[in-house]
Amino acid sequence: MDAAAVRALALGLPEVEEYEHGGLPAFRVRGARFATMLDPETLTVNLMLGEAGIREAAAAWPEHCSERWFAGRLSSAQVDFSDIEPGLLRELVTDAWRNRAPVSLRRLLD
Repeated sequence: MDAAAVRALALGLPEVEEYEHGGLPAFRVRGARFATMLDPETLTVNLMLGEAGIREAAAAWPEHCSERWFAGRLSSAQVDFSDIEPGLLRELVTDAWRNRAPVSLRRLLD
């Protein structure tokens, strides 16, 4: 997969907007950031899956996911999307969106 495909996955979810966060493209739902693209050369994205989700992703798919710490706290799962199965990446991006979306909005995907 490439950055354009990741961007399309994120923007395909309800009420997502793209904006710049620290000079990098990022995605939020109703003001809550759920993903940040990193340097396009690295083919990675940080997904805000919540602490349990981050640990689960890193344990289940260590070849694609690793824990990302910021300011002494577990903040996201860094996902290498260069050779990830599209269905798995779609699931991870959607899980990050669900983690930040309000309950009323999450019902749209249920």
